[in-house]
Amino acid sequence: MFMLSRDIVGAMPEPDTETVTKLLGEIVGSERVTDKDFDIIAYSRDLSPAKPKKATHIVMPESREEIQKILALANEHDIPIYLRGGGTSHWDAFLPQEPGILLDLSLMNEVLHIDERDLTVTVEPNVTWAKLDKELRKHDLTYLCSEAGGPAMTVGGSVMKAGGGPHGTAKFGFHGNSDIISLEMVLPNGDVVNTGSAAWPSAGKFKRQCLGPDVAGLFIGAEGSLGVCTELTLRIRPTSDYKERLFMIMPTLDEVVEIGHFINYHVGDELLNGFYLAVDPAAPETFVVMMDIFGYEEELIEHRKEKIIEKVEELGGEMQDSAPADDYYDRILTGLTDIFAAGVWHFFGSGSLRIDDIKFLYDVWKEELIEKRGYRKAAFGGQVLPRNWLAFMVANYEEPEEWDEMMEIADEINEIVLNGPVVPYGIGGKHGLRPFLRARDTGYYRLLKEIKRTVDPNNILQRGIFFAEEDLE
Repeated sequence: MFMLSRDIVGAMPEPDTETVTKLLGEIVGSERVTDKDFDIIAYSRDLSPAKPKKATHIVMPESREEIQKILALANEHDIPIYLRGGGTSHWDAFLPQEPGILLDLSLMNEVLHIDERDLTVTVEPNVTWAKLDKELRKHDLTYLCSEAGGPAMTVGGSVMKAGGGPHGTAKFGFHGNSDIISLEMVLPNGDVVNTGSAAWPSAGKFKRQCLGPDVAGLFIGAEGSLGVCTELTLRIRPTSDYKERLFMIMPTLDEVVEIGHFINYHVGDELLNGFYLAVDPAAPETFVVMMDIFGYEEELIEHRKEKIIEKVEELGGEMQDSAPADDYYDRILTGLTDIFAAGVWHFFGSGSLRIDDIKFLYDVWKEELIEKRGYRKAAFGGQVLPRNWLAFMVANYEEPEEWDEMMEIADEINEIVLNGPVVPYGIGGKHGLRPFLRARDTGYYRLLKEIKRTVDPNNILQRGIFFAEEDLE
């Protein structure tokens, strides 16, 4: 598809808001575009503590073809495009970093095809995990993996940020690790790319790889900066009617590490759906662990339960009533209705690390945050993934005056953490981790910038979120 270069665009007069509204209306219809402030303000926040950021226009496409036309318009007039799925980002991942068009993908929410033979499902990006699970269970199937933001999060949003939650990740890892079969992506120039076996026109959607490199991996985790996802095909699995949760207190973090290794040892047949560690700042030496056991047969569930309890008791852990674990996992899987009861969330000091290295992150939390700074509003937690942790610190704030203190502390902690054995998680623009990524001018970051310049020479998509604009000049 032909695309004007930014040099040529820069010499053209910039269209006013009313003109852009008219042009967008010609693409999607006037009822699916707005420039009214009372509409736009509702899109100016996500679930993170990021300051409100307003788009100039909200547009609701309902097809790949409409997205192609919107991208062509944006390239022609040098208007940035930002992508919103369910609006549940914890990382300032879609809020406009400068005035531009916000694509609300809410209308692209259909479950397109369930293949009970090949165990795949094809969906549009704004299908929620709740809707997907409801449709799959009609066929005794499930996806089995959760999101930290609950079932209201969208499939496309979760995969594009390589997200995950405390249920399912102990066995399958982040979204995109093992469950993505193919993606349909619209590039900034309007070209459509299918990944995996779908890239071969006569093959169909059944395998992650095609000839050459794993192209899907290029888009997973890029948070929409390299293309707009319009369709996904995922691996699905049979449902299990068995549910068994465990709740325990471990004596020290060393024993948490050992039980983490134990339940994660059987690679390919992990014992658990979920493993969640929670440490309250009011009791920093109390290590609460919750587990959700995986299995398709009652005998296997009982066998795994016995093995885990035996190991916990061998390590000096104390088994407790499982009710808190049931409550926690049920809320994660059915809806976080009280998500803001304690205030707005902010995750920081977050990332993936080896199972043994969680002690590094815990020491930063306890010594730097609680003891040195006296900040006792942030809890510490972690989820075991296949052969690693996703660990994090999470604070809540209720009053606006708490924001400055929390963000200053979060930046200080992030700097310490990201100089340790931690792979960062979540980008989130100039107020997130982008400055830390930029400061480490590695070959990895330079390659990403080169890819961005190649596929999006006008820097239309997600401008300023993953890449600082001056880095692409």
